[in-house]
Amino acid sequence: MEREREQQLYRMQAELCQTLADPTRLALLSLGQRQAKVSQHLALLRQRGIVRAERVGNEVHYSLADARILDACRITREILLQQLTQQGTLATMLTGTRES
Repeated sequence: MEREREQQLYRMQAELCQTLADPTRLALLSLGQRQAKVSQHLALLRQRGIVRAERVGNEVHYSLADARILDACRITREILLQQLTQQGTLATMLTGTRES
């Protein structure tokens, strides 16, 4: 039974990551975008519980359902930047030894 719950949690985690695996949706969470460009993305983010919508008159206001999602995005970005830096350092070291 515990194994089944773990497997379900992994599936849910994969779905969340899949939802965020789109540059437009990541930019939308961090920077915002024009309405015409993002309605489908907002609908998916809302379906997955990442944002919530609140109608205010004729407008719909979106907010993060959990602010920690920005922390998760920041952490993955920092990891990627660190990996790129390490790869760049390695490439520089390898290029430097070839030129010597």
